[in-house]
Amino acid sequence: MLSHELQQQLIDHVSQCYQLAERRLKRQFPRPTILFNQRGKIAGSAQLQTNVLRFHPLIYSQNEPHYLEHVVPHEIAHLLVWQIHGKTPPHGRAWQLIMSQVFELPPLTTHQYDIDKLGIKMIDYGCACGSVPLTIRRHNKVLKGAQYRCRTCNETLIQKPA
Repeated sequence: MLSHELQQQLIDHVSQCYQLAERRLKRQFPRPTILFNQRGKIAGSAQLQTNVLRFHPLIYSQNEPHYLEHVVPHEIAHLLVWQIHGKTPPHGRAWQLIMSQVFELPPLTTHQYDIDKLGIKMIDYGCACGSVPLTIRRHNKVLKGAQYRCRTCNETLIQKPA
């Protein structure tokens, strides 16, 4: 459970990011609903049509200063792009411009937080390149017929024996 203090700190930072964006873009934006129910390995997500921001409470609490500085603007940028341009590629040129010109941050698409402390069960898969851990969710999809490929060699990942 995330403390009320940490929740309020993130909510305040969302407000500050919106104020900055409104000053720089010279227009108003509707404020999103903020939820602390993101799960898995994802640090945060933006639900565009419903104007909702979801944040991972454990990743936030374990990486608080960096999370506020990078994840919060990253997700807000998705909502701003949706409200300005409508449907665009998720980390495309419009999103990159918001990140770099409005928030003055590098437009990074993934986080590098240590997720080992989150207790997420991983299943070992592999290919010619080596070992590739998959989340239990992806493993269950494999059991139902899904296939995942290695990003390096493009081989289909195969579960390693336990």
